Amino acid sequence: MKSTLATLLALASVAVAENGVVNFPLNRGMPHFRVGNVRQNVKRDTYSQALINNITGGAYYAEVTVGTPGQKVSVVLDTGSSDLWVVSYKADLCTDSSIQRQWGDSCDKTYNPSKSSSYKVLDEDGFEIRYLDNSTAAGDYITDDLSIGGTTIESLQMGYATKTVRGAGILGVGYSSNVASTRRYPNLIDQFVAQKLITTKAYSLYLNDRRSDTGSILFGGIDKDKFIGDLSILPIYMAKGQAEPIHFEVEMQSVSLVLTKNGKTTKIISTDPSFSRTSTIAILDSGTTLSYLPSKITDQIHTKLSVYVDDIWTGLTFIDCKYLTSNPDLRLSFTFGSNATISVPVWELVLDLLGETQAELPFKMPFKQACIFGLQSTAGFQEDGFDEDWALLGETFLRSAYVVYDLTHHQIGIAQANLNSTATDIVELSGEDGGLPSGLTGVKEQQTSKDPSGNTESGSGSSTDKDGAKETETVTAGSPAATRTAASGAKQSDSAAAGLSARGGAAGALAVAWLTGFFALVGGAVVAL
Repeated sequence: MKSTLATLLALASVAVAENGVVNFPLNRGMPHFRVGNVRQNVKRDTYSQALINNITGGAYYAEVTVGTPGQKVSVVLDTGSSDLWVVSYKADLCTDSSIQRQWGDSCDKTYNPSKSSSYKVLDEDGFEIRYLDNSTAAGDYITDDLSIGGTTIESLQMGYATKTVRGAGILGVGYSSNVASTRRYPNLIDQFVAQKLITTKAYSLYLNDRRSDTGSILFGGIDKDKFIGDLSILPIYMAKGQAEPIHFEVEMQSVSLVLTKNGKTTKIISTDPSFSRTSTIAILDSGTTLSYLPSKITDQIHTKLSVYVDDIWTGLTFIDCKYLTSNPDLRLSFTFGSNATISVPVWELVLDLLGETQAELPFKMPFKQACIFGLQSTAGFQEDGFDEDWALLGETFLRSAYVVYDLTHHQIGIAQANLNSTATDIVELSGEDGGLPSGLTGVKEQQTSKDPSGNTESGSGSSTDKDGAKETETVTAGSPAATRTAASGAKQSDSAAAGLSARGGAAGALAVAWLTGFFALVGGAVVAL
């Protein structure tokens, strides 16, 4: 099975600071263009960066400026790594069409250091990073000025990638203990504090729902209008003897699949209901499109939803696209700590990305219209030496959550996201309380929501049956496995591949390369090793 997970995330920054208040236009679209503007007021000492939701791939790119004068570059916001790196204007991917065909990607906005008066080489050929999906980037470590969220960080150390398989760089916002350099250095979030732009190393992330126009990352503050109910505070997990965290890991107690239909609720429980003897360590990673859980959990969910697992060609799990519009009350509930629960509608996990390319795949699926399922198994990572008993919660989970990352006090704040929020209620973080402030409460209920068809609704977003009754059925492990690609599928692949090549010449080669690049992208994980 191919152990690929996928990266994608995007930011666009155009901000104006006036009298200590920073206003941001929030835009949605591909990283090459923008659609619409919304003005937003932000209090002093908080810096917000607009997030662009690339709906076709679930991607969010950051458009920041680097150098003097500033050059606009595209980067992928990633909580799973710690280095900022930008793509060189002369990177191999930008100049070699064969590499572009191989990886199904090309360069976006790039950086030319010769045009910056503030650029300095720090360590020639010293930058090299590898991610969980085995993608790499390499080049020099440099320093230059970075403008993000309406403010400028001077002489920030970053990677300058001349070799890369990604068309956009990465904006890692993790712990500096996880930088790729052999010598630790102050990264972006460290410099935010060192240059006295914010008072504590903390930021909050609001991706918003998959069909929405906007999302945001807020450095140095929490926006109470962006979440529902209480903000739960969780300790960042550290193994025994570990001096400081490397990743944003928390203990996850359970995952349940809940469907209310005709007065009956069906629930699948993944861990001991007492929560006393077992938990799964989950990484919160905005740089990964999909989410990954241990097979002891996914096998039950996949069986219930009749998914199709392709272990041979793509390593991905597929689901019938009918779930985009049917059973809107079918949800996955993730429980953390003693009282934090995040509810994710299943239709938010159904990614309609294949289109006409489904007919070109080298295997057949039992659905007339197949979608990629946003919940995959970690079992494939065993081939790379990883234990599968861990979880990676990417964008398909994080869109339903409001998450505060506190790197100073090693805490995570988490609550149900108030999707499509149009207001702000920002609390600046000072760190004076020895951690995230307790007792923070957001809005009482979902303010505005979009149903699976994209129609706007108001209210809590929850529903009950007419009689209000709920019957619970608990399903334990041991259910039949979900449909998987059989070994005989190899014979199917030969004829399918021949069908692709039959189009002839470069067009056929591009079709194969595009599919390869597509699955590498959707299946990749930007978690630095």
